[in-house]
Amino acid sequence: MAWRLVLAAFAFASCARSPGVPAVNGAASDPGPAEVAPTPAPTGFAASEGASPPSKSAAPEGAPSAKALTIAQARKYMLKLINRDRASVGLPPVELDDGAATRAGQAHAEDMAKNGYLGHWGSDGSVPEQRFTEAGGVDMVLENSSCFTDEKPRTLDKSPRIDPRNVELAEDMFFHEQPPHDGHRKNILKPWHKRVGIGIAQPVATTTEIPVPCFAQEFSDPYGTYSSVPRKAHVGDALHVQGTVSAPATFAGVGLARVDAPQSIDVAELNRRRSYPVPTPYQMYWPPGFQTPIPVRVNGSHFAVEVPLTDKGKGGMYELSVWASFPGSQDLVMIGLRTILCSQ
Repeated sequence: MAWRLVLAAFAFASCARSPGVPAVNGAASDPGPAEVAPTPAPTGFAASEGASPPSKSAAPEGAPSAKALTIAQARKYMLKLINRDRASVGLPPVELDDGAATRAGQAHAEDMAKNGYLGHWGSDGSVPEQRFTEAGGVDMVLENSSCFTDEKPRTLDKSPRIDPRNVELAEDMFFHEQPPHDGHRKNILKPWHKRVGIGIAQPVATTTEIPVPCFAQEFSDPYGTYSSVPRKAHVGDALHVQGTVSAPATFAGVGLARVDAPQSIDVAELNRRRSYPVPTPYQMYWPPGFQTPIPVRVNGSHFAVEVPLTDKGKGGMYELSVWASFPGSQDLVMIGLRTILCSQ
């Protein structure tokens, strides 16, 4: 069987206007996923500006009135909007993940709102899968985000009241993007998504500024259970990887990628780094029968392998991925992604 390894694993960012104008206009997104060969080589994409302004969609049944919402209510309302948009093309709904995905999204939304930037790198240099891992997540995660970009520090409201129109505008902006700048829409409409975490943060209102919320949607794909791996390790350590993949996914392979260790990033630089490509594995490990340096042991839906944490002896942040196939497609999909900080 010929498999195509498709790195359909990109996070997306979207631009909102400055606070004081409770509207959203303009977007930045990835041109689209990159296809890579079974032995992947690193790829990347820059953001593209100029998506069309969103058109207003009908609110879902049970939509709130103009009454302001708590964060918990705003999350539930955004979930309704996401599922309205998925249903419009015949896709099943996703569930609200109020665990790791929401914790990761909330941390990122707060970081963006406090510092006045938009992107997927955090001010501490973190990236979506790292934040998800640190929040306790083990699955693949894809992020949509929206915020203002004036680079002004602000104090966050600890008990904000969210205007439902701002929730609607953020989701409409994501969903009504036009090709080729429609990365957020594609993310919402990925058929294998099962859950979503939602982060919402809003600054304190002032005499000169109407507060506008920032959002982070964290779509996750729980198609397996995995044994724990260390959060920190040393280069060259043996990493024991095992787990069980659930239907309709079928285990395909294990990958390792590496990036430099995260470092704090200036806010102006954060605003320049819009789209974020998940790192492509420098090494893939396949089951017996495929060309692979270490065969993965597979017994039904269970898999196990011991792999070395070393990319030519370099330290940094290693990313452990689990890949699966789905019925009717020859493309492999990343269903698990965890980060490990490795020192030399």
